[in-house]
Amino acid sequence: MKRFRTFFLATGSALFLGCAGIGPTTFLHETFDFGFVETVAVIPFENLSSDQGAGYRATRFFVTELLAAEAFDVVEPGEVARALEKQGLVRVAELTEAQAVAIGKEVGAQALVLGTIGESATIRSGTSSVNVVTLVVRMVETEQGVTVWSTSHTEGGRGFWATLLGLGNRSQGEVTRRCVEKTVRTLIQ
Repeated sequence: MKRFRTFFLATGSALFLGCAGIGPTTFLHETFDFGFVETVAVIPFENLSSDQGAGYRATRFFVTELLAAEAFDVVEPGEVARALEKQGLVRVAELTEAQAVAIGKEVGAQALVLGTIGESATIRSGTSSVNVVTLVVRMVETEQGVTVWSTSHTEGGRGFWATLLGLGNRSQGEVTRRCVEKTVRTLIQ
């Protein structure tokens, strides 16, 4: 009986840990005063995945999460697009320090948020499938163009109970929203 209980606990723990995933990896600039940041501009996220709507979807979810957190004012996306166009920028994920400073002044933001969708896919294994999103986001202050926060996170589409009980999969939108939510939490705690 004792062996059975030990086996059950070990198996349950392994199953739980395997389904739980790994949390975000985060960098915070140790001397930067985040109280200085009142307004942020979210630059449209770059999409490296084959999911054509992933960058747009993640950008919109990110703006919504920031607004819901009420930690910063957020520059309207149209104003950000106008400033990027004025600077003649095509590859926004690779801004120079000078470009970050110029965009910040143009839109009146103390920080820019830049992101990349590394993966947005449905992974199939046998008869089951899981939606997965990997997001890398950073905040660049606009006084000197220095990165003050950066995080990466991967979120899968099935939770512990769904996996254990064979229940349905989360949609790509829900997985993206959860990934963004956990990413924002690393900035606003």
